[in-house]
Amino acid sequence: MSEGWRVTCEGLTVRYKTWESWTTALKDFEGSFIPGEITVVFGPSGSGKTTLLKAVGTLLRPTGGTVRYGERNPYELPRKELLNLRREVGISFQQPVFVPQLTLWENIELVLNSSDRLDGAHKELAVSLAEKLGIRGLLKKRPSEVSGGELRRASIVMALAKDPAVVILDEPTAYLDEESSKAVVDILKELEEGGKTVVVATHDPGLIGIAGATYKLRYGMVVGNALSKETS
Repeated sequence: MSEGWRVTCEGLTVRYKTWESWTTALKDFEGSFIPGEITVVFGPSGSGKTTLLKAVGTLLRPTGGTVRYGERNPYELPRKELLNLRREVGISFQQPVFVPQLTLWENIELVLNSSDRLDGAHKELAVSLAEKLGIRGLLKKRPSEVSGGELRRASIVMALAKDPAVVILDEPTAYLDEESSKAVVDILKELEEGGKTVVVATHDPGLIGIAGATYKLRYGMVVGNALSKETS
């Protein structure tokens, strides 16, 4: 099992060019995500949560500040080293992307293969996750044949099946019923106990309630102080 990494953000800023002006989606974010702790980022829609997750997840180059995995800034790494780092990062966004011609299981295998983890142990982990999330019986179906909530759960399996060190989930309980949401919470607690670095963006009070650390965003900025096991 991969142990988590400390991920540190310093002055993290993301700005977008829109027509003739600039929009600041995230401004001077300072914070750390530590192994063995669930960090929840919350706030109203448009507050910068997804932008933060993308920047932390090495998918969106910031216009200012830094992200560090340990001592490494992913945005300064050579491509091969960046790809190796990304194999240790599992990400699931609110609008998951699937190859529509493939079954859910084939989509999961595609992720495992791209991470050089298409082996028995990781396949077993994927099946176990699918069982916990109640979609094991749907793995032979294509994305168009299942509901939005079922796709959401399949996306979580895709993110976690490679046993990443860092887990980043955007609204993981969106579109889910109470039973499925509880299953997600249980999995997050297992990841925390296993020493993973877990970062979750959500509106769900149930997820905020299990956080070891929280950041509330508004207009792209942290509102108030973060709570953390390190500072409590």
